[in-house]
Amino acid sequence: ADLVTELYPRKPYAVEQKVLVVLWHLLGNMTHSGSLPGAGGNIRTATAKLSKALFAQMGHSLLTHAASQPPHIKKSLEEFLEIAT
Repeated sequence: ADLVTELYPRKPYAVEQKVLVVLWHLLGNMTHSGSLPGAGGNIRTATAKLSKALFAQMGHSLLTHAASQPPHIKKSLEEFLEIAT
């Protein structure tokens, strides 16, 4: 998330190409408890921080990108951003 804040202003395309893939993976595979299957530890906090950092840089275009993802990923992102649907 810290890298997003630092790099997005200079290389927005690169951040979108690389970091959004990671975000979609995290949102799509996270269990309800906040972990990834087969992985130890809770990643919910880190995923929330990444989501908010991307939204701070990208604004509503992040939601536009999320619209092309499966519905559960878009919903998870909106929950992290606390956006009413």
